[in-house]
Amino acid sequence: MKKLLRYFSSMSLALLLLGLIVAACVLGGVIPQGGLPAQYESLYGKTGADILLALDVHQVFTAWWFIALVALLLINLCLCSLLRFPKVLAQYRQGFSLEKSLKRDKPTFSFACTPEEGEKLLKRMGFGKVQIVEVDGTPWRYAVRRRAGVWGSWLSHLGMLVIVVGFALGQLLMFEQSVYGVPGQRLPVPGTQLEVGIDKFDILLRPDDTVEQYIAELTVYNTKDNTQLSGQSMVNHPFQAYGKSFLQNSTGWAASLTTYRGEDRLDERVLFAGESLELKHLSADYLDLALVFHALYPDFVRDMDGPRTISPNLNNPAALFSLYYQGKLVDMNVAGMGYDIKVADYRFVLSQPQPYSLIQVVSDPAIPIVALGGVLMLLGLFLAFYLRPEEAWLGQGQARGYTAKGAALMADKAAIIIKEIQA
Repeated sequence: MKKLLRYFSSMSLALLLLGLIVAACVLGGVIPQGGLPAQYESLYGKTGADILLALDVHQVFTAWWFIALVALLLINLCLCSLLRFPKVLAQYRQGFSLEKSLKRDKPTFSFACTPEEGEKLLKRMGFGKVQIVEVDGTPWRYAVRRRAGVWGSWLSHLGMLVIVVGFALGQLLMFEQSVYGVPGQRLPVPGTQLEVGIDKFDILLRPDDTVEQYIAELTVYNTKDNTQLSGQSMVNHPFQAYGKSFLQNSTGWAASLTTYRGEDRLDERVLFAGESLELKHLSADYLDLALVFHALYPDFVRDMDGPRTISPNLNNPAALFSLYYQGKLVDMNVAGMGYDIKVADYRFVLSQPQPYSLIQVVSDPAIPIVALGGVLMLLGLFLAFYLRPEEAWLGQGQARGYTAKGAALMADKAAIIIKEIQA
């Protein structure tokens, strides 16, 4: 049992598990997540897709083996923290004494000096509280500083444990939804009693027509208590309302689509690039026809390479569309705004092109736990690397010091100071 505990609390197992988890995260970043089997077959072939799906690589972060790796890491960190705590506490309380120091064969530094020179050395090295300790009838002056440094490694492990726990809780409790629309629309957030109103959406361009910032002015409505909050959401600057973050995540093009049958207007709506309209949704008497709005070219030109846009400005907007009859492609072309797309006695008219805003609604109650873990880890690293425990003692015409880590730095510092004192 002791061997088993030692193995599951060992640093070698922790590093192995961390390496496997990092490799899995890289795999999840390289391979598209949550796709359909057909997508993976087109990317990796039938055999490759079967292997990926069998191993749940298409959903790495919820795969049983990824959860098992995280669980093993949690066990390792818990055992490491629990088993090492009594030792670290004992070292902090009783791990430093003159008796132990006098038995050291190789102190970090040793200089011949007078008691006055030794006192000055310890003071300039930062040893504030110097005790007079008698060993075998001989009085010594003994001091310890940065005793808290012994907690560095333990706190780093504890911080990592808290981060992993926070990450796991975040995956279980996190809320994430997306809504998209154009100014003037009010969009319900699925799974909540909130609605997002897009009041205004601006795209700031640099002189070279590259995007500098996306700015969405939002009003979030709480339908439960009929309250509302307004604010701006920009890239990397989410709007906080009702315990959730509203992030300006993406954008694209939309246009108004009006559908006519003869001179009768059947429907008018905002259609977003990538969406379609099927006539069967408009009336019982319909033609089995669907129009797909693929893309919008704000400044349209057609050349040898096909349709493209020469700028992001709405100088000559045109839409790429396709028509399907009974599920089969019958036409694919580019139509300008206001032009009729005719099929039998039906016609479609696209107009009023404008960019839309995609808002990501996120809530992660485990963020404070992860933040606490990060603080603990940083504190542990600070203690481990910058508060290394140091000891010093004076007696019998000698000034000596010892540290387990950073011995060269301590020895060099002491040599410089003693040289200045004895000069």
